[in-house]
Amino acid sequence: MRGGGYSSRSEAVRDAIRSMLSEFELSRFETGKVTATVTVISEHERHDVDERLMRLRHQHDEIVSSNMHIHLGSTYCLEVFITEGEAEKVLNFISRIRAIRGIQQVKYTIVPLIADQKNKGTEA
Repeated sequence: MRGGGYSSRSEAVRDAIRSMLSEFELSRFETGKVTATVTVISEHERHDVDERLMRLRHQHDEIVSSNMHIHLGSTYCLEVFITEGEAEKVLNFISRIRAIRGIQQVKYTIVPLIADQKNKGTEA
């Protein structure tokens, strides 16, 4: 448990349950337009991970609006992607990131975009 950054077994179980509930919540967004932030942490020395992430980012240009790369000390890199598109494409992008060997963590937030027809075309 301590090797995974948890101070106790209870903390590890709580984190696992939160992750499971997050995945369950995603099933509600299987269709429709969404926006998402995707946060990825990888080891700094794994340059192949950076290359694969950028290749994947460019393969998904239609949904990736922006990304940012920063170094967290000398050990880790943090990559943040901002996406907008059909839920299925965004979830596919997240799944493909998770499949990259060398990724330490992937966390994301998905928000459905609901078209407000009566306010369409007006600015606040």
